[in-house]
Amino acid sequence: MKAEKPAPELDKEPGAPHPRQTFSFVGHEAEETAMDAGLRGGRMHHAWLLAGPKGLGKATLAYRLARVALGAKRIGPRPFDADPEDPVSRRVMALSHPDLFVLRRGLNDRGKPRREIAVDDARDLGHFFSLAPSEGGMRVAIVDAVDDLNRNAANAILKTLEEPPARSVLLLVCHAPGAILPTIRSRCRRLALKPLSDPLVRQASGADASIVALAKGRPGRAIALKAQGVDTAGADPKRAHAEIARGASAALLGGLYDKMSGEPFEKLAGVLELAGEWTRAAGVEQGGEHWAEAWSALETLRGEAEGLDMDPKHALARAAGILDRAGAARR
Repeated sequence: MKAEKPAPELDKEPGAPHPRQTFSFVGHEAEETAMDAGLRGGRMHHAWLLAGPKGLGKATLAYRLARVALGAKRIGPRPFDADPEDPVSRRVMALSHPDLFVLRRGLNDRGKPRREIAVDDARDLGHFFSLAPSEGGMRVAIVDAVDDLNRNAANAILKTLEEPPARSVLLLVCHAPGAILPTIRSRCRRLALKPLSDPLVRQASGADASIVALAKGRPGRAIALKAQGVDTAGADPKRAHAEIARGASAALLGGLYDKMSGEPFEKLAGVLELAGEWTRAAGVEQGGEHWAEAWSALETLRGEAEGLDMDPKHALARAAGILDRAGAARR
């Protein structure tokens, strides 16, 4: 009998280990030290907004804090270096610790990725914090990512932030802080994680120079690009801009998709993310509202493609049309 494939986890980079299974950590020393100071001093802020582009290590940092806050044995030189074999670490990896709650996007009734975190799931967070810690220590909740909350879910989270329970900490992973409710931002202590240097990305990911260049300071992104076998020559922004300028976006996107490995929705998301990065770079280099409009249209398409289980060929054709129109506007 053929074993069933495990359900995909949408809160991780394709091909990369999940952040809760990651114990090595590179960079972001000041941010980790700031969080540890509050934890050790007994003055831990009740909510932290871990902000920055996707793939920087925000969720990895959140799980590092969670393990130590829940009592895992500290080892190593960094504040949140925890023993992977400690029972707490093992239960965090298995998502079986009673004092850890993780709020994230899941799958719908058809087994396909949901586009957002629904209000019913967000209300479970309030119930979790209404209970006393099961093991006498702290309660830790991770939202990955707060960007995925729909409006009602965000309001449900806000109620928890307004009345924070004792001995608890809420860690909000956020890719675009400007897009979330100001009332959520104002009730959190914000830590802005910055892109890492290329040598640190190479150290964290084991990727070659061409992948590191595409990752732009994000080790998680480098790991994903390496795992997906991305064609670095085809994905290079300069070549991509040239292909878009001559109206050849369909061949460009199709070629990248065909050479990638992984599940269809992961491959599609990877190609659309690259396309979004090209439009962002073109907007910075060339100016013009058409690039910003193209980026916004690609982001909308990426959400629709996930939530509607769109055929990859159809999604790629729509993306190619968006890019070709932006290239034509430049001409």
